[in-house]
Amino acid sequence: MTKHLLLVEDEPLAQARISAILRKHRPSWVVADTAQSTVELSKALDNQDVFDLILCDIHLADGLSFKAFQRKKIKTPVIFITAYDEYALQSFDHNCIDYVLKPIQEERLIKAFEKVESLNTIPTSPIISVEFVEKFLQHYSQKTYKKRFLTKSGSKLSFTSVENIAFFYAEGGVTFLVESGSSNKFIIDHSLNELESDLLDPNKFYRINRSFIINLKNLMEMKPYHNGRLALSMNAKCDEAIVVARERVNEFKSWINQ
Repeated sequence: MTKHLLLVEDEPLAQARISAILRKHRPSWVVADTAQSTVELSKALDNQDVFDLILCDIHLADGLSFKAFQRKKIKTPVIFITAYDEYALQSFDHNCIDYVLKPIQEERLIKAFEKVESLNTIPTSPIISVEFVEKFLQHYSQKTYKKRFLTKSGSKLSFTSVENIAFFYAEGGVTFLVESGSSNKFIIDHSLNELESDLLDPNKFYRINRSFIINLKNLMEMKPYHNGRLALSMNAKCDEAIVVARERVNEFKSWINQ
């Protein structure tokens, strides 16, 4: 059955990822309109009756998409796309059809589509209430990530921008940062667990095994490795092979293909 979608997403890679999944698994569904800002979304919501489903990223170029939901009665099913905090996810359980985390997993988005298809009736009351939007905007804090790291080399202290980091690795209880190009390495005062869970943007950095976190921007090449693993070539030298753990290979491939 044909469904008409409003796709709200300002990242070209994410747009392409969603469109590719739609073409593959729901070829009869049509992206009837798109929005890349809260201004465009607000205008599109004035005609929401023409949409059967809204796929909506939370963070757009000009702010939170929820700002466009203010003072509007949303009766169209919404799937939110998010990489944000626990408060948001708990709230979504009661105020939208589903939510999908970034980086977008094909299987997870398909399950969200199936949930939409299981709906038998058109809601008579708003799916997202004005009260919920107001409460969300009051309590929601946008996730921010580190832009630079204080590094140590001997007695010398300096700053390294995240854009210039090829990878992090841990050895002997010490965490090292390795610069792209120069391959200079520095000690930092953060564990890999802290980097992964709180400090690094998950759309740019990925923990490939227990000892390494890599920056996608500085990934040069991938090759098959022993026992179903992948060996990576980065834009920096390393004394040992940089290998994606076997149990993470499928997720890693989905991550780089987002």
